[in-house]
Amino acid sequence: MQQNQDIKGFSLLELLVVVVIISVISAVGYPRFQDWKNDREVRLAAENIVSMINGIVSQSKRGSFPYVQLYIDVPNSDGSGDKTFETRGMSQKKFIQERAALGCSDTASDWDKEKVHFYKADVLLNIISDGKVCFSKDSTFYETDNNLKTNSIVLCQKSVKQPTKCKAKPTMPAYKVIWNRFGGTTLKKWSGDENSGQWTDQ
Repeated sequence: MQQNQDIKGFSLLELLVVVVIISVISAVGYPRFQDWKNDREVRLAAENIVSMINGIVSQSKRGSFPYVQLYIDVPNSDGSGDKTFETRGMSQKKFIQERAALGCSDTASDWDKEKVHFYKADVLLNIISDGKVCFSKDSTFYETDNNLKTNSIVLCQKSVKQPTKCKAKPTMPAYKVIWNRFGGTTLKKWSGDENSGQWTDQ
């Protein structure tokens, strides 16, 4: 059987041109993909915190727990390590017993249901030590520690300009979770740079 001698493959020059075109497209597209990936990671963490607060406050309003807490564990002050977010619930019986001296304790044994919700994320925060906020069913009992006294938490990506915690005007991507004593939440995104910008609703 005789082969067709007119069949030809790609020349070396044609292959080099294809490789160069693919390299250029990759070089242009990779930074944008990386920016999108970083933004998605920070946004996902912020959305999970909003969901956790909404979930535990909803359980409180339904009567499952009259007193609840969002606890944020920051393992290292240099910003390294995963941050852990937990929600906890106190039973009606313990709430009645502790009501006179009720605080927003971070001791796990003070809560009947530890880790109602649990989430870990490798993001930076605007705090470098643990934080906690507590809500009650009718908003009568509401308390935060000094780290969360602004009723908010900022999440951002680690960078050269912010190696340990999120700045007041953070490097993008950055999101802010805001809450009130009734358990209502708002999610905002930072639009701008470290010199100027604003928080916009999401």
